[in-house]
Parts: sequence; C-alpha cells; structure tokens
Amino acid sequence: MNASLPPIEAAVLVAAVDGLPARLRKKLDDAVGRFAGLTVTVDGNRYTVAIDDATTVTLVATGGVVRSAADVTCTCLLAPNCLHRAGVLSNAPVGDAPAATTSETLPQGEEAEELGVAQRAAVEQVWRAAVDVLGGGVSGSGAVARAALLRAAHEAQATKVYRPAAAARVVATLLQAARGDDAHYRLADLGVALRELLLVTHALRTGASRELGTARRQYQVEGSLRLYGLCSTAVLAGTGHAGVVTYAADRDGRLWMVADVMPGDAKRAARGGDATLAMGETALTHRGFARAGLVLTGATAAESRQLGAGRGVRAVTASGVAWHEEPLAGLWAEPVAAQVRRAFAALAVPVGDRAAGGELLFLSVTVRGTDGDAVQAEHADGTPLTLRVAVDHPDLGYRENLRVLGRATGLRMLLIARPDPGRPGTVLPLAVAPVAGERWRIEGHADLAFDRLHASQLPAAPAEGAPAPVPVPREAHDPALRLLTAQVERAVAGGRVMLTLSRTSDASRLRRARFEAGAALLERLVAAANDRPRNAFGRLADDDGTAFAQAWLAAATYADAATRALAEAAWLPAEASEF
Repeated sequence: MNASLPPIEAAVLVAAVDGLPARLRKKLDDAVGRFAGLTVTVDGNRYTVAIDDATTVTLVATGGVVRSAADVTCTCLLAPNCLHRAGVLSNAPVGDAPAATTSETLPQGEEAEELGVAQRAAVEQVWRAAVDVLGGGVSGSGAVARAALLRAAHEAQATKVYRPAAAARVVATLLQAARGDDAHYRLADLGVALRELLLVTHALRTGASRELGTARRQYQVEGSLRLYGLCSTAVLAGTGHAGVVTYAADRDGRLWMVADVMPGDAKRAARGGDATLAMGETALTHRGFARAGLVLTGATAAESRQLGAGRGVRAVTASGVAWHEEPLAGLWAEPVAAQVRRAFAALAVPVGDRAAGGELLFLSVTVRGTDGDAVQAEHADGTPLTLRVAVDHPDLGYRENLRVLGRATGLRMLLIARPDPGRPGTVLPLAVAPVAGERWRIEGHADLAFDRLHASQLPAAPAEGAPAPVPVPREAHDPALRLLTAQVERAVAGGRVMLTLSRTSDASRLRRARFEAGAALLERLVAAANDRPRNAFGRLADDDGTAFAQAWLAAATYADAATRALAEAAWLPAEASEF
C-alpha cells in the first residue's frame, strides 16, 4: 500500500482489474510491487504517479476520495485497460462504502426476512471469493483475488447483505496489508477476519442464519444521562481504521462509549485523544471527557451503548470523579472471576456487537518487575499477571509508558485493561491511576495511548528490604492445541497446498492431550486438502474448494474457542483443574 495515494472506492479498483486482458492480469501482482514505492505528487485534489519518463497515472479525488473510474487516467496507449492504472490503484487504500453511516432511530419490531434471489446470489459470490482466498492463502491471493473479493462485497452491499459485505472488505484490507509487507500486519488478524467472513456467509447460504446486518448503526432514545468519564484509548485496526474510543459510566455503573473511528493511520489514532467530542455543543476533547463528566439530554445510543451525536442531543460539562470514588469504584469491586467471565464472553462477540466496555478488566495491582518487554504484576487477591503492550506503534505511548511502570517496582495502581485471549494471565493495559490514599503527579489518571508518563510523576519506590517474589502466571496453554492453531494459520499463509504434506502425528498428539474433537477436525482438514479429483487423463482437476473451506472453518472455530477457554481457565484456578 502507498499511504500517499488517496482512498478509492472499491468499484474503481474492480473496474480497472476487470478491464485488464488475461495476459496483463498475470503481470498485475508484479506491477503492484514495482509501483508501491513510487513518488506521488499532490496538487490540490490531483495525485500524479510517474511510472517512467513517458508514463504517468493521475487520480482526481472528490471530497478526498477517488469515486469514479473516469477520475483515473494514464498517458500510455493501452489506457484505460492498462497495467499502470490497475497497478497504481491496487496500492491505494480502499475507503468504506458510503452507506456505512449512522441513523438516529431504531425500527421497532424488525425481523429478519428470507433472502431474495439477488441476495442469495450475492451471498454465494462472497462465499466463492472467500473460498478462493483461503485456497490460495496470502501467497496465492494477489490483486485479482482481492478485486474479486471487493466486487463481491459491492454486490452484497447493493443487495442489502451488509454483514458479509463488511466482513469481505475487512479481509480485502488485511490481504492488501499482507501483500504489501505492512509492518503492523499480523497473520492472526487475517485468520480471524477470514474465519468471521466464512462463518457469516456459510450461515446465510445454508439457512442457519438470516442476519444480514444493517447499513446504518441504529440508535434509540435513552433520554437523560449523567456520565462520569473513565478513560480514552486509541484504536489502530489492521482494517485501515484509526481513532479513539472514550468510556464513561453512569450513576448505576453501566458503561457507555463515544467513538471517533474512521479510515486512517497511526497519526490519526495518536491525535484522537485531542479530538473534540462530537456530542451536543460541548467543547470537551476525548481526553477531557475521560477526566470530567457530562449531563446529556435527548441522548441516543446503539444497542451496544455507543452514544450517538444526533441533532437532538444536548450535552453540558459536569464534574468527574476519581477511579476510587463512586460510582466508578464499583467497577473495581467486582470479583476478578466475574470480570474474567464477562470479558471473555465479550471477546467471543464481534467488535461491533459488543456491549460498551464488556471486554474491560478493572484491576488493582502491584508492580513486581520486568521480564523482557513485559511487566510482571500481582493482583490484590494474589493472582499473578503479565502486562504487555496493547498496541505496539511508536506514535502511541503504550510501550514507553509500560517501560516506566515496569521500573517502578512495588508501585500499587488501579488498572483498566483487556485480557489477551491468546496468552494465559496476560492483560493489555489501557489506563492507570493511583490507588486510594496515594498521589501521583498526574491529572486523575493516565491514558497510556496518549499521555507520556515519567518516573518523577510516580511515588518513590518503597524502602529496600527482602525482594518480593515475581509471580509467575499460571500456564494454561497446551502445546498440542498449538499444533492445530499452527495448521489453521499455515492455510491462511500459504493456502490449501500447505496442508497436503501435514503429518498425521499432530492428530495423535491432540488425542493424547484429550483434544479428541480437535484431532478429528485436523484429520478432516488434512483429508480435505488432499482430496483432489482427477480428470480422465489422471491429472489433478480443481474442485470448488467448498469442502476444504468448511473443514478449515470448523477447525479454526474450534481452535479459537479452545484457546480462549484455556486462557480464561488460567484466571480461574479452581475451574481450570476441571477443564
């Protein structure tokens, strides 16, 4: 991806790829790589890329986005069906569909309807594109496969099959990051996105679900709310979205959130804390709201308790409270076991459907030391914890702040964090504050994404004595389960061919570890990878990939659920022994 290029609508890229002759399509991925580092010259709303001394591609943006194929021109003789246009466009970020906006009313009595003929065709098109991406993996899914996925997403959006359309766009964005060697791309993120895409599409095409999603986030009137700011955290998603989410609690301790997340990069995320709250006429920034309060009248909110910013909303700045004061103190009073069950249940739900703050943990901990890039800590109830960086990017303060906290051995603090479902006893801190009775030289609390802590702001280390033992988090993962996870990720990276030589001993190890279902699913996956039909001449013939995709989906879903269950068990020793 070339961050200097403007966002483009998916239809622009699809048209450019579809217009290529077959002989040029084979050369497209090579062209994408060669064009990725070319200089982009910007003159107002015109973006010019010099391919060579005689060839330039020009993009014209309207409202910051390239919206039509006619807005992209090339000076070569083959234009518009040329490799230059398609190669440059393949390096541009793809913006969200225009319909992905908000609505301030919630239809009552809404029920899912049977899919129409056009909708079924759109679902099938998304399924086929997703199956092809899985079959080829990252290494075999280039610009043509990505364009097919975006084309399918466009058709799904047009026929009001919104959820698969959104999931397909996420996969397409992550696939572009993978092929472009994005430093912040993670194979695991693409695996999760591909699993979600196949899952929702498979459920629709088989009739197991009729949830099409909505084009607009729907809000209902909540009336008057008295909110107390809690914390602000940066959002930097692998889908190309960035911004800020601020959490607050009402008088009853229920959590609400205000989000400002749009297509963007780390710089947008880093600036998010200082963005003005889009609510009523208040002049508070997100960081300001996190330390103050609001009185809302005419408030609206989605089912997830994400607050809306409709015309009827009125907001008046009010006082906030410290974390150790009511009504916020009750969040830390909830038993850890109950918090963990709630958080892991929330993590199993897609991000857009989670209740505000459902995945957050509110912990009182003591810093015990560092272990490489991690900080070892101990909860007030004796539970050992490992603190790791929430988002590792130099534009955000998470890593440096964690270093400062790790050097403050013996420091007691209140912590808001998310559990890491892939690492037992591990949390990703978002914000910290002093416990009751202690004072730090900060304003209320520190949002670790936006604030920059210094050792001078923290209380002096306690007098030296016998060093406190560094607690070791309980190991709850199983190496055998990781064998299944590794095979699932191998398919995402290299496609179906990567599993044709998989060893059956992995299934045996899973059975010895009492993962009988996992062993059966792995055997089914390997068998599906190797089960290739042959034509009358004995040569391998392509099947439609459905059996392999279904086998992979089953294995991936099982591996994810088992991994989360084991990580959750690490927090609950009494229950872990029964797992």
